[in-house]
Amino acid sequence: MKRSFDWKYLLATALAVVGLAIPVYLWQFDLQSHDLSARLVSSSSLQPFASAKIYDVKVTLNGVQLANPHFTSFELINSGSKPILNSDFESPIELSGNNGLEFVSARVDYTDPKEIPVKISVDSKHVSISPFLFNPKDKVVFSVITSGANPVISIRARIAGIREITFVDASVDRGSPTRLATYFILGLSALAAYFSYILIIPKRRSILLDWRFALASTVGCGLGGILAMGKVVEDLDRMFGGVSGYAAWISGGLVAFGVGAGDVIVRKLRLIKVDKGDDDGST
Repeated sequence: MKRSFDWKYLLATALAVVGLAIPVYLWQFDLQSHDLSARLVSSSSLQPFASAKIYDVKVTLNGVQLANPHFTSFELINSGSKPILNSDFESPIELSGNNGLEFVSARVDYTDPKEIPVKISVDSKHVSISPFLFNPKDKVVFSVITSGANPVISIRARIAGIREITFVDASVDRGSPTRLATYFILGLSALAAYFSYILIIPKRRSILLDWRFALASTVGCGLGGILAMGKVVEDLDRMFGGVSGYAAWISGGLVAFGVGAGDVIVRKLRLIKVDKGDDDGST
């Protein structure tokens, strides 16, 4: 019995799958359309000489002396595509700190657009921002003054459609992929040039370049390669954490690549001339 392929059945099946996939995609997209991001802009001590015994510096606010006071600035952004309504808030946006930290003061410094009605309140353990209409791309910048322990502040809220507030500490250098790639390329290039010269200099009489120039370039490339390797490890540690423990392995890998690349450069570009005497002796 001969069986024929029915393309209409396949088309109908494909349309059914697409029909089921589209609502799921739209549902997921709708969940992601509500998003709230918080960014720690800066954190600085208001009493930088507190640990120095030669200074007797005291900081007071409203007549109350502060211990180890810090000024910390935050930025809130509606990074979603839909507005966050007052009714979407089950609880206010709340900041809390680590053990030994006390909140002394809090204020709204800037809003974009202007005059967003943001109300902020503070007690010793928490800073609360009351629910308000937060349209897409709206921005609120506020600051707090703390006393006691060095501030480690977390932020949370219960808002419909938002699982958690995305928090980014912008006060700490997290590394840059572009900067990492730049240091990586410069480091490999410097190490390749360094080991090329290392292979060339012993054959000083048959070298293509002046040996004094080659010696100076060797030192420069070696130092440049070492500095670039250090920067690569630093940026990797900032971006991924815990990388500094593998610094020796990373440096060893870069050095091995430099040795191989230097050998290839010397051979492919024929930077070392072969003396006739050496050639005759080899035959």
